[in-house]
Amino acid sequence: MEVGERVRAVLEGRLPDKVPWIIYSNHLPRGSLERRLRGMGLGLDVRCGVYKVSMPNVRVENRTEGDYVYTTYHTPVGKASSTTRKGLKFQFPGGSATVEHIVKEPKDAKVLRFIVEDTVYEPDYENYEQLEEDLGGDGVVVVGTDYTPLMKLIIRYMGFRTFALMQARNPEVVSELVEVIDGKYAEMYRIVADSPAKIVNVGDNIDGVFVSPSLFEKYCLPYYNKYCEVLKEKGKVVMSHMDGRLRVLKGLIARTKLDAIEAFTPPPMGDLPLREAKESWKNKAIWLNFPEEVFLRSAEEIRDFTLRLLEEMAPGRGFIIGITEDIHPDHFEKGMSVVTETLHEYGDLPIRPPLLSG
Repeated sequence: MEVGERVRAVLEGRLPDKVPWIIYSNHLPRGSLERRLRGMGLGLDVRCGVYKVSMPNVRVENRTEGDYVYTTYHTPVGKASSTTRKGLKFQFPGGSATVEHIVKEPKDAKVLRFIVEDTVYEPDYENYEQLEEDLGGDGVVVVGTDYTPLMKLIIRYMGFRTFALMQARNPEVVSELVEVIDGKYAEMYRIVADSPAKIVNVGDNIDGVFVSPSLFEKYCLPYYNKYCEVLKEKGKVVMSHMDGRLRVLKGLIARTKLDAIEAFTPPPMGDLPLREAKESWKNKAIWLNFPEEVFLRSAEEIRDFTLRLLEEMAPGRGFIIGITEDIHPDHFEKGMSVVTETLHEYGDLPIRPPLLSG
């Protein structure tokens, strides 16, 4: 089987010949290392959008000073601003992070509401079809949507500190903005549902430390299920990026209509063991993220961790192993080589433990 077929088999509930091993395409530098790893079965997870976004009545002004970009949004109801730091070194140089968000106090909500309601979504399907044709069986093209309304507020518009204060002091502002964002998303999800996409990722970065069970139940669960219904009616496989500590949320996640949990990170970085997650999510595929902390260890320790992971997955139905987060660049070649070689040798399905000696 080719890698793309292996991934699709897992998402359809079938058992492929080997555990699928895949990496976000923008996390894999091009060159000899890439050729060697892909020759041993590493596939590409290529992300693509199928809609374009515009705000016809919002003027966006950017000003750059050193490593900071200052953005001002001018609207008929007032203006708001945000600040982004660029040039950060994550996996490769060039990363960026928002250091000041649009919403800093309740009065900014009026401007944000205008920005959201002024947003126009339009279909843009050509890139997807070209990417899928070019990729062939070397991986899968995954279509992304935006964060769910709550996570959009936290990550893009408020930041965790402002959100926590707003939720405590002005919860009506949070509720109103969630509903406004959700209202506009109806347009976006219709476009995605009508697209040629096969696999759709409902964006998010869920972590039970930051998103409590009560918040998840109120502001995540119903929206996941609403969007899943729209997408699955048109035959899409739907997943969401949940890369944090999920133990306190495992029961609520089981109640979602998602087909797969993507970026699931087991210990030592996550707090939910893989076998316990699979027990909780019997009808969902787990597209896990190989914990990036493990790449800091010796080659032998990385190999042993990989074998233990395979033993925990045994017999192996319903799992994809991926790289969905940044890896320290000084340890990238060592770690990726060891994991790829180990999965190439021991990743046949079904898995028959023990794989580790002693």
